[in-house]
Amino acid sequence: MVIVTDTASDILESEARELDVRLAAFDISFGEEHCSRNTPQDLARFYNLLTTSEVFPKTSQPSPESYLEYIHEGQERGEDVLIIALTSTISGSVESARLAAKLSGYDRVAVVDSRQAIVSERMVVEYACHLRNEAKTLEETVAAIKDFSERIQISGILDTLTYLQKGGRIPASLARIGNLLKIKPLVAVEDGVLMSPTAARGTNAAKKAIWKRLDPEHLDTSWPIYFVYADRRDLAEKFAAETVEKFELDPQNTRICQISGTVGAHLGPGCFGYAFLTK
Repeated sequence: MVIVTDTASDILESEARELDVRLAAFDISFGEEHCSRNTPQDLARFYNLLTTSEVFPKTSQPSPESYLEYIHEGQERGEDVLIIALTSTISGSVESARLAAKLSGYDRVAVVDSRQAIVSERMVVEYACHLRNEAKTLEETVAAIKDFSERIQISGILDTLTYLQKGGRIPASLARIGNLLKIKPLVAVEDGVLMSPTAARGTNAAKKAIWKRLDPEHLDTSWPIYFVYADRRDLAEKFAAETVEKFELDPQNTRICQISGTVGAHLGPGCFGYAFLTK
């Protein structure tokens, strides 16, 4: 089975090779400068430009042609093709994939709206790889990953309202007031929608707020807890250590991942959070 996802999953190119996953790239541009690859070098350059450039980045969804390339690969190998895309409430990536599947004429393609973003999309992809290793059929895999996606919880803390304002999500006046009051927006993916359900005053209060989403009794420890960060890994490491201590978790059952530019442009530098699987 050929498994394809988009770069909004935050899977690095090196990790994609290890997982045997194909990546369809979102184009991210600051004027004439592009940061579209999921490599450590491109991610560092992206966050540097995000904080220094006068231009807010533009993102373009993967083209149908980028998906067609991988569908043809599967067709030539006589294998099923599974495409897992960023939630359709944020991007048209899933529609590009569906159009590619239709244009290909290949009847062994399944396109799944992950209804997740960043690391939670990554979790869905990694679970699909696990099912492939267990020789599950395409139909079995599609059904299982949809159920898996519904069990994921993801939430994070934004350091500033500035990038929500730059991305047109909130008025400039609200961003200025919120930043002056040290308001930290809390973000989560709910029913496939990336939203900011609430906010807290200060980082410590924000951490306490998103910790309320983690109930150890309903945590599925067969899957790691993923801690994520935008540009500062130390924030994720500190949050991971605090979470492990607070809930008496196994530190070996945690992973740390960086947020790529597709969604990171709107979250902004200084953002961090976590994602986990519930029972």
